[in-house]
Amino acid sequence: MGIMNAKRAIIILLMIGIVAGVAGCARWPYGPEPEPGTEYQLEITVEVKGEINTDEGIYYIVFDADSDFVDGPGDDIEFGWEDDYYYIMLDEWGFSFAQVKDDFGSTFYGGNISGTNFQITIAISDLGDPIPTKIDINVVTTDSNNHTYDSLSDGYFFISTSWGSSKTISDSEGDSGEGGDDFDIKKVTAIITTL
Repeated sequence: MGIMNAKRAIIILLMIGIVAGVAGCARWPYGPEPEPGTEYQLEITVEVKGEINTDEGIYYIVFDADSDFVDGPGDDIEFGWEDDYYYIMLDEWGFSFAQVKDDFGSTFYGGNISGTNFQITIAISDLGDPIPTKIDINVVTTDSNNHTYDSLSDGYFFISTSWGSSKTISDSEGDSGEGGDDFDIKKVTAIITTL
């Protein structure tokens, strides 16, 4: 009789183990990345040599979300940005978000300013349909009439939109001309995270 109880106890424990294992596997079992269907966002931090100064100029982050590796956003706002580019602008009125082909931008609430840097966070899905697999990015500072003070020395850079992608780009200092330190881009960091 004792052997039967021991067998029964072992069988019950095995069944509990199997049920617990299956229930644990019902979650996303493939590692630390988010489960399929999770929305991703792009977080960008721009650091300048001086202080963020929206009284005397404008700061832009421009995105090219097509999959073309040939082109990307340059430093000439008036002639170098194509209609399918998106941008975030920081000026005396705060942050705004627009597509180049639009005549106006909408207020953008995903940004903050802190001394020498500002940071924005934007959903990847806001940068085109279908959702892009890579994004070309440039940062440009200008005077209030959109005449360029500074942009990234090596031109735009790209980041994959897969979870965990990140890039930090250092920029040459002292190349902002009349803009001075407040418009002299020092470093840009881009990270893909989840909403």
